[in-house]
Amino acid sequence: MACRDSGFEGETETLSLAVQLDEVGRAIAWLEALSERDGWPERTRFALQLSLEEALTNVIMHGFTEETSSAQVLSVDCARQPDMILLHVTDNGTPFDPTSLEEKPLPLSIESAVIGGHGIRLMRRMLDEFSYRRIDGLNRLSLGRRLDREDQSPPA
Repeated sequence: MACRDSGFEGETETLSLAVQLDEVGRAIAWLEALSERDGWPERTRFALQLSLEEALTNVIMHGFTEETSSAQVLSVDCARQPDMILLHVTDNGTPFDPTSLEEKPLPLSIESAVIGGHGIRLMRRMLDEFSYRRIDGLNRLSLGRRLDREDQSPPA
């Protein structure tokens, strides 16, 4: 873990990752350790872990091609602000804005369900900040959850 300029105010924890699926587990363990150290509410921890897992899996599986010529970059920054925990997932893969995707209708049955798009739906429901920017050749996905949301019932 190291601190660097991540676009956040104040100190930020940063984790650099290899672009490999087994790194997702390492990122989740890192986030779990931060949440335990800083005493995040349980629902905040769960929402951010699930969202981070979804975001990283999508970047690793779809963001890079064999034609990628430059060194692959993938990192997660985490900052606790007074009222919110914020994560930035940054990569130099193919430009892609997951926040622009339209939600697919919910399937009527398990048999009619199609794979894809449901993780984005969960992220939109569980997070208070879900935004994307392309900055200097990098994708930056911001994921955040307000700390005062704990008294609210989970999204339907």
